[in-house]
Amino acid sequence: MKFMSFLNRSKRKYKGNLHAHSTRSDGQYEPETVIKAYREKGYDFMCLSDHEIYWKSEAYDDERFLMLSGYEMACEMSWRETGQQYHIHGLLDPSLGSTQEFEHNEEHPKPDYTGLDTIQELIDEMRAKGNLVIMNHPTWSRNKPDDLLQLQHYFAVEIYNHQSELDEAVGYGLRHWDYLLSNGRKVFGIAADDAHGGPMDSAISEFFGGWISVEADGLRQGEIIEALKAGSYYSSNGPAIHDMRVEDGFLKIECSPVKFIKFITHPFNGRTVFNRDASAVTEGAFLLDAGMRYVRVECVDFEGNVAWSNPIFPDDWM
Repeated sequence: MKFMSFLNRSKRKYKGNLHAHSTRSDGQYEPETVIKAYREKGYDFMCLSDHEIYWKSEAYDDERFLMLSGYEMACEMSWRETGQQYHIHGLLDPSLGSTQEFEHNEEHPKPDYTGLDTIQELIDEMRAKGNLVIMNHPTWSRNKPDDLLQLQHYFAVEIYNHQSELDEAVGYGLRHWDYLLSNGRKVFGIAADDAHGGPMDSAISEFFGGWISVEADGLRQGEIIEALKAGSYYSSNGPAIHDMRVEDGFLKIECSPVKFIKFITHPFNGRTVFNRDASAVTEGAFLLDAGMRYVRVECVDFEGNVAWSNPIFPDDWM
């Protein structure tokens, strides 16, 4: 089996949060305050994903910090009818070449929900307007995994939403992710804050609790988006993944010191790497086999925080 690199220890990785709110929609803080906080916390990029109002401004960009263009779109009429709702994230994807891109501060009216077709039409409209699409917090939204399987043309699912987990214990979307992957959908995962308010500097805060680390050629919208579409990033609420590659038939990973490294696959059983004395592990390997629909990795630290790799799809190239 040929060598394949998915994350490279020697390449620059950019830390970012794709999901946060300000007073432009239902957030507590002015945009300038939110942006300043993430920048001072060492983030390289973020998206101010306010509800139904687009961010597309370079006013805060420089060589070390980037504001991605995007927004969060809701369709909430379904809540009373079906017990669920949909929050859908759009990020400007320059490669789509749309002639209908949103302007800065342009609002996108919510559609009236008449069925799952409404959500598909909304996704398609967002893409027509030049957006890469993410399905946000599917557990909080009570989305049915099979409904997400029917929907098309989104590239990722929010697998960890910090605010939803912190405040309402519904922040993990791993069940939806594994359902999609086990049914043949090639979608990536995203961890994000979804911060709305509360203290920024407390030990436990809605801010700075979920992020992605992107291996990109540069800190520009196009480069970050291309890396996202390629899956060249990992998600985390604590640990770091330094390197992930296929070599000599094994998926190999290197990470910050953790208690467990879990290789999760379908339809076979995976493997957990750990030391019996509970000392830290920093690397692990998993033998790949034809017929594995996907393999993904979780690196779990001693406080239960996790770094999630994106899945690889061995059955495509074995």
